Amino acid sequence: MPRLDDATRGRILFGGDYNPEQWPEKTWAEDVRLMRDAHVNSVTVGVFSWARLEPEPGAREFGWLDRLLDLLHEGGIGVVLATPTSSPPP
Repeated sequence: MPRLDDATRGRILFGGDYNPEQWPEKTWAEDVRLMRDAHVNSVTVGVFSWARLEPEPGAREFGWLDRLLDLLHEGGIGVVLATPTSSPPP
């Protein structure tokens, strides 16, 4: 069974929730830069994203999430992917 230090690799995880679906995509790169400057190494994403992931019943949109996860990975920031159940679609 995996252990916690398998995921942390000896690091202390430092970060918080990141809700980029509430902002224009053009700001994401600057967000990642600021996270790096603040030594953030882990963020939780997806908490409030249900309406963005499923803009219409049965229609799924994951392209924005793929781009976001790639950007965070390139910035050296780990991701805790949440379920979006705290904000079901309107």
